[in-house]
Amino acid sequence: MNPVIIAFGAVAAAPVARALYRRPQRGLLLLALFAPLHGLLAIIPSGQSLAGWKEGLILLTLLSTFVSPNRHRVVHPSMPWWPAALAWVVLGSASALILSGIGGVGSIKITYFYALIPVILWRAPFTRSDRDHLVTILMGMGILTSVIGLLQQLVGPEYLVELGYSYTEQIRITGSLLRSFSTFTGPFAFALFVSLSLIVGISVSLADPKRLRNIIFLASTPIMIAGMGVSIVRASYIAFAVGLFCLAIYRYRSLLVVFAGVAVAVPVALLLAPSSIVAPLFSSYSLSERGNGWSSTISSLYVRPLGQGLGATGSAAAKAAETAHPMLDTLTIKAATTLGLIPYQPDNYYMKVAVELGPIGVWIFLLLLVSATVTALRSSRVLRGQDSAFALGVSASVIAAACASVFATYFEIFPLDLYFWLLIGTVGCALSQHHSDEHTMSVRRSPSEQWPCAPAEAAYKPTLVKS
Repeated sequence: MNPVIIAFGAVAAAPVARALYRRPQRGLLLLALFAPLHGLLAIIPSGQSLAGWKEGLILLTLLSTFVSPNRHRVVHPSMPWWPAALAWVVLGSASALILSGIGGVGSIKITYFYALIPVILWRAPFTRSDRDHLVTILMGMGILTSVIGLLQQLVGPEYLVELGYSYTEQIRITGSLLRSFSTFTGPFAFALFVSLSLIVGISVSLADPKRLRNIIFLASTPIMIAGMGVSIVRASYIAFAVGLFCLAIYRYRSLLVVFAGVAVAVPVALLLAPSSIVAPLFSSYSLSERGNGWSSTISSLYVRPLGQGLGATGSAAAKAAETAHPMLDTLTIKAATTLGLIPYQPDNYYMKVAVELGPIGVWIFLLLLVSATVTALRSSRVLRGQDSAFALGVSASVIAAACASVFATYFEIFPLDLYFWLLIGTVGCALSQHHSDEHTMSVRRSPSEQWPCAPAEAAYKPTLVKS
């Protein structure tokens, strides 16, 4: 590792540790802020040696929750989905250890590490101010990464190679188009993050359209949509459309007008757009290739109904293959899969779970998604103001993620998995604090209870007795 990086890390660690000691919640906000910039490590000298910064920050934040002086008297978040989450983690962890022994720890880490975020929130819940900061971070990073994605179209792939990016890793060309990846490790992470930022940000902004932050975000939505568009990730288009439709159905009916306008504008735009842009969007090769793989996966379930074990496919299998074959980093995942050097990559999270954990694992995972969605949706009806709009946006984002998972391994793409656990845990913080405030007010308003601010002498008031 570069000595300069080591020195810089040592200098930066002290103030970060001090800040987390005082308020562990800051660790999760820092994680949300820097996670979209993780892909920049590819062009930083010795940057890959810092790839574990996110895991280190989470562990340091978790440790801080046990020693922080502010850890007492907290209102624990409401997380009705935790039994499904626990069952999913236990089932997957057991299968990984059975499949690979101690080597299965790597698969467990890749799949479930960010499930520690709700544990941190349980011990150090987000306050209203923390939730507001999280929304601001989500909006700001969505705008910033979209601008960078558009700039990549202007500078072209040759300039990106000069910066240090690689054709086998980040840079991908579809037809004659560069697929923008912004500050992420690839187009999928970029596009799906922007769709998440749009869904949550639009929900919060429409609830308070006069706030300056929200005005800036709403004015920037065309930039974000354009940035997402040049990624050529159809799963993100579907996710954004589904999320926006959910917002329109549940609360913001004015968005239906937007859908009507898009329905008219899109066909016209496609007719006027050059074929070099339209052809990649409607190419059926990728879909037919995925369909063949999905059919084989379904057939394999008759042979192994309990699955092959966590780590049999997806990112964990690719990591294991890279360790066994160091030259794999010169090949794309598609090429490595075709040559049989790594297991089949399903490009469908439900198929991935089916391969690894069988139908039971798929059922538990769906139960987690449904319970998280219902909890957030119900919270949006109970909460007020920005918290209500935030909960609605989170519920729409989970539904969007569920739809995008048909076309992408959404929940193993960083930082999408991180934001999933962070957002549903944050909704739980808002809900439990709301119930706590209501309970406090009801106690204070009860005629049989004394107001906490009343003097002790007020408990006894002598009265005259008539003879």
